[in-house]
Amino acid sequence: MKNMKSLVLTIFTGFSMIYSQAQTIDELQSGYIRAIGGKENLAALKDIFIEVNLDVMGMQIPAKQWIVFDEASRQEVEVMGQKMITFIGKDKGWMINPLMGAAKPTPIPDAAVKAAQGTLARGSELADYGLRGLNATYQGKDTLNGKTVFKILLNRENYENTIYMDPGSYYILRSIVKTSVEDQTVEQTTDFSDYRKTSGGFAYPYAITTSNPMVGDIKLIVDTIEVNTTPDIKALESTE
Repeated sequence: MKNMKSLVLTIFTGFSMIYSQAQTIDELQSGYIRAIGGKENLAALKDIFIEVNLDVMGMQIPAKQWIVFDEASRQEVEVMGQKMITFIGKDKGWMINPLMGAAKPTPIPDAAVKAAQGTLARGSELADYGLRGLNATYQGKDTLNGKTVFKILLNRENYENTIYMDPGSYYILRSIVKTSVEDQTVEQTTDFSDYRKTSGGFAYPYAITTSNPMVGDIKLIVDTIEVNTTPDIKALESTE
């Protein structure tokens, strides 16, 4: 009888922990959605155009990016008079990089295209992780730059996105993405700060730093943001 009571208690405790965790994930997701503008503002957000300045190895480089959410993105970066273009669609992507001898579009591996789908999400993958086939796990509290943060893991096969969230604002402060591309594990850390409200009430980080093992930190400062400009998808996919 004592063993049976212990078994029942263990099962009940297990279900309680599962329920508590699911509730916590729901609360964190809801808090994040409210922080970046709310469900209605996100639903009304169709596309975004961003002009930025990149600080790469001490060089100041202008760049532009168009994102049609859940459809496609295009990024243009000009370096020494040469234009580098990256296109990401729902099921394909390519890159033009004359500085690396690729003057014509070079296909991006399917695994990398799949991993980049988070860039097509309104806000981030946390906003609609279930629709993207991602599992979500609250991993408790952690410390980032001396500050207590919430830690969330989004994952599926060959893909992980570890998110560090500010417990006060519910903004995402850091994202660490790990994925497997051509049998190699690729990891990228991105820090977000200086969130500001754009037209329509959507909050966006105006300062982004990405850690790249090849060139070190890439710092991005947003100069201009325009929302719902309705770009032509075919124009985004153009190789010109």
